[in-house]
Amino acid sequence: MRALLVVGAILREPVEITLRFVSWYLDQGVDQIVLCFDDPDDPAIALLKDHDKVRCIPCTRAFWLGIGIRPRKRFTLRQNAAMQHIYDGLPVGWFLNVDGDELVYLQGRTLKQEVSAQPDQVSAILIRPAERIQSPDRPGTIQFRTAMPRWCCNSVYRDLSKAMLKRRGLSGHWIGKSVTRTGLATYRVRQHYLRSAEGDAHVDVILGPENGAYLLHFIDQGYDAWRSKLDWRLSSWGYRGTMRDILLEAINSPTPEHDLRRIYDAIFVFDHARLTTLERAKACLAIDMAQHTQFARHFAAEVEIAQRMVG
Repeated sequence: MRALLVVGAILREPVEITLRFVSWYLDQGVDQIVLCFDDPDDPAIALLKDHDKVRCIPCTRAFWLGIGIRPRKRFTLRQNAAMQHIYDGLPVGWFLNVDGDELVYLQGRTLKQEVSAQPDQVSAILIRPAERIQSPDRPGTIQFRTAMPRWCCNSVYRDLSKAMLKRRGLSGHWIGKSVTRTGLATYRVRQHYLRSAEGDAHVDVILGPENGAYLLHFIDQGYDAWRSKLDWRLSSWGYRGTMRDILLEAINSPTPEHDLRRIYDAIFVFDHARLTTLERAKACLAIDMAQHTQFARHFAAEVEIAQRMVG
């Protein structure tokens, strides 16, 4: 029996982001994409429901109750429950659990080729993340940061470095996401990997920049989007510790919007000097749009807008 590769996600994204997600993973050789729409009226459902490789699941109240979780539970719990439900029903093969803003990129091969090449004893591959950052000084490229050594984190973030060190210089998770064989009944699906009953992560192989492997995380969608989600992230502990304290101090300052914009720019907007520091630390990935047909196909319009803003 041919082993299938299935990608699953629970998402609430703009339609164009969802369509990019589907198109990207079809290019990666995925056999099926299962989309759980946190908004059961998501307009992307009508566009994708008849695609032979896409399964759309509107997350209605009946759906949540049917898989044994209340609809008002916090998102991460519902996410785990939905992905466990998908995983439990899969045939022999591999399963990748990602968010709608996460795209696996493997230099020189597809995800399907990567999992097909694994020996039988490997059942879980963790792929390290790279976060999209803004690079107005380098139009025509798409820039990402990867986990940083301490000296690099201190250099690029300065007064925010203490807050950024915990996640190794990234704003989101630094762990990554795993693609795992199906049928591992004694493990439970979690955000980053499957866990045993004792809470141990199930990971056999770790792939990262040294292997030409990246989980491209498009966590930044501009200041307005970041600002609109800030209260939710603070209330749901998306920001913790020192960074949470810094953000709350800014919100309660006499000039909250100015202070928040300064923090946002420090986290996500990198000029030439800061990018050069990332390059010295080998903590970045740069994609030249003129030379990379896959990225040109998926991101040409986005880069064209950035070039006009600089020009």
